[in-house]
Amino acid sequence: MDPHQNLLLRALIDPSGLAALSLHEWDALLPLARRAGVLARIGVILDSLSLIESLPPKVVTHLDSARIVAAERARIIRWEVSRIHRVLGHIDTPVVLLKGGAYCMAGLPPGRGRLSSDLDIMVPKDKIADVESALIDHGWAHVNLDPYDQRYYRTWMHELPPLQHTQRQTMLDVHHTILPESGRLHPDPKLMFNAAVPIPDCPFKVFAPHDMTLHSAAHLFQDGDLGNGLRDLADLDDLFRHFGPTPGYWEGLVDRAVQLDLHRPLFYAL
Repeated sequence: MDPHQNLLLRALIDPSGLAALSLHEWDALLPLARRAGVLARIGVILDSLSLIESLPPKVVTHLDSARIVAAERARIIRWEVSRIHRVLGHIDTPVVLLKGGAYCMAGLPPGRGRLSSDLDIMVPKDKIADVESALIDHGWAHVNLDPYDQRYYRTWMHELPPLQHTQRQTMLDVHHTILPESGRLHPDPKLMFNAAVPIPDCPFKVFAPHDMTLHSAAHLFQDGDLGNGLRDLADLDDLFRHFGPTPGYWEGLVDRAVQLDLHRPLFYAL
């Protein structure tokens, strides 16, 4: 392994050791962490360990900048959730927050310093036309209007073509299941909707712990191009550590993976 990549992995595995790095090592680590989407995460963890003040001032500047950007992204997510609820509140449908939005609104460890580029929600497939229509009536528009892409998304994918708000420029992905319908794995979204749990002071729900973990694994190993692979793997590590001490979590996780046809992504994740 490249020594600089090894340095990045060490930073995620044992952040307390970062206090001993030289400026030369930081010079290699900072751009790698930023490119991998984990620089703010490292900064938040170091701050929680009360190690920020022991670092060189030039390094602290980079970490502070990354944390400010991440905090602004989280603020935008919270605002967009409230705006979307205003649009969809009159529609009789469950709405589940996915990935970064779920971590942020539920206050879960993977949300620490996470840079989410968009907001992802999931609604039942029989409600997606109503949801899409309401969003478009309130300022959302499809980014790509090419007829081929539109048909591809609507026929084969697990979500609508991406939506962007015409004024705020924020991105929204509306899913009706968690994996493309053209794929070989087909977890039943009804089971996941039925198990979804409410969030305090939030109008929407998030997946139950088992389903949230399995969705993270499926997203990393079955859906996507691994562009944020290390960040997503760190998300999984956080979820395992956070939910793992709960009695029955591990046994139930395997059973749920088999039930949802996601045992292969879980195997890769573990």
